[in-house]
Parts: sequence; C-alpha cells; structure tokens
Amino acid sequence: MNYTLMAAYGDIGINAFAIISYLSSFAMAVFFGASEGMQPLFGQAYGAIEDENLKYDYRAGQLISVTGSTLCVTVYVLFPHFLCELFGADAETLEFTAAHLWEYCWGFIIGSVNSMLSAYFYSTKRSSQAIALNVVRSFVMNSLIITFLPKLFGSAVVWHTFGIYEALVLAVAIALKKTTERKGIIYK
Repeated sequence: MNYTLMAAYGDIGINAFAIISYLSSFAMAVFFGASEGMQPLFGQAYGAIEDENLKYDYRAGQLISVTGSTLCVTVYVLFPHFLCELFGADAETLEFTAAHLWEYCWGFIIGSVNSMLSAYFYSTKRSSQAIALNVVRSFVMNSLIITFLPKLFGSAVVWHTFGIYEALVLAVAIALKKTTERKGIIYK
C-alpha cells in the first residue's frame, strides 16, 4: 500500500495512510473482538449439535459486527477532521486525510462480516475453509487489488482498495459457507 500511495501521491499519501491505519486499528479491534467473543458460543452450539442456537448465534454475531463497524464508519465520516487532528497532522495532511478517510473506511463493514465468517468456520470444525479465507484475504486479494487496480483505474481508486478486496473475499466466504452447508451443518 505504501508503495502504491508513494507512486500516486508522494509523502502526503504515506502520511495520510499512517493516520488512517491508526484509526483502522480501532475499528478492526471492534470486529475482531466481536468475532473472537462469538467463537465460544459458536463452538458450544456446534458441540451440543444445536442447529437453531448456532444459526441464532451466527446471525447475532453478524449483527454485532455490522452494527459496531457501521458505528465506527459513521464516526469516521462525521468527524474526520477531529480524528485526524488527534495525530498532530499539519494542515495540508489533515485536509488530505479527512478527504480520503471515508473512501477507505467503508470497507470496515464488509471486513467485519468476513471476520465473523472466519470465526464461524473455525468454531464449526471448518479450519481449512477459515485458513483459505484468511489467506485469500490477507495475501492474495489484498496484494492483487492494491497493486493492480490503481494501475487500471487511476490513483483515486487506491483508497477504495481495502473495501474492494474485502467485498471480493466476502463473495468467496459466502460461496464457502453455502458449499459446506449445502445439506445443512455437518457435525463431526
């Protein structure tokens, strides 16, 4: 990401991304915390072979994740200048970062769904699907989208790459879930 930003915007792009990364760590903590908090409930319902409880816990987990990440995005969109000022940015960096923050942070909502799906897979003895999802998410899709999309569509798309690759990963995650639950949840 830094390489792509440096090529597109120079130092101001790197400085803006540093601030956005700090803000991202808070939002990610919300949805990683939610998914890790739901894992024991998923595992308990799965271990007790309680389909209805597992489905309920999954829906509740997704609702918690989406609500929490939506609240974070809302705060980031409504108060970008205030949040960016917390990091001591100069006026030019402050304006640049505030202008691009929303373009990056909308991906948190989709990322929260992906994190919950990963936790769900791990907790229901589908570790290979969870690992595949996380590898596609962290290494494959991330690198491909950040590297090639700005070359195809211009530098403005660089801020949207996080959300775009999370959306593509979500398509993979939904396909994995549907495939593994085609005949219902399989208890091992």
